[in-house]
Amino acid sequence: QNMMGEENRGWYVGATLLDFERSGVNWSAQGRKTVERLTGYARETSGPKGRLIDDAGIRQGLAELRIGVEASRLLSYRVAWMQSANLIPNYEASMSKVFGSELGQRIANFGLKLLGLPGQNVDPADPNAPLKADIGRSYMRTVPGTIAAGTSEIQRNIIATRGLGLPRG
Repeated sequence: QNMMGEENRGWYVGATLLDFERSGVNWSAQGRKTVERLTGYARETSGPKGRLIDDAGIRQGLAELRIGVEASRLLSYRVAWMQSANLIPNYEASMSKVFGSELGQRIANFGLKLLGLPGQNVDPADPNAPLKADIGRSYMRTVPGTIAAGTSEIQRNIIATRGLGLPRG
């Protein structure tokens, strides 16, 4: 009476639920906000050679992250479209999840390099914490983000077997 799905098919129900959980919209939205804040910081902050944004390596790094955010957004929109069309986003959700969660790590790593040692601060109440300690806290959340709802390695296996039709093992 209170059963969801067919009897003895609980794993498949759970796996389907995970496919819907892995859309990645959160990663692209948070990533965009963080990259915009890092860009603003680089524009407003001076280093030994002038504004940080004037450094070609920093500009290139920010541009690469922004491109990643846009790719993540498109992957998550594809999953959302599939959900709205009552399709099950199987390997597509895995693509969005692995790309978005690993992009989050790249953004946090870049942010720590840009902000330097003060960027590791995780106390938003500390007036010396750049960007209200968001980068330090973000860094702490990004590793678990590649584990939650299935590790990146598991996601790659799903993409290989279900998306590309490769054999298991």
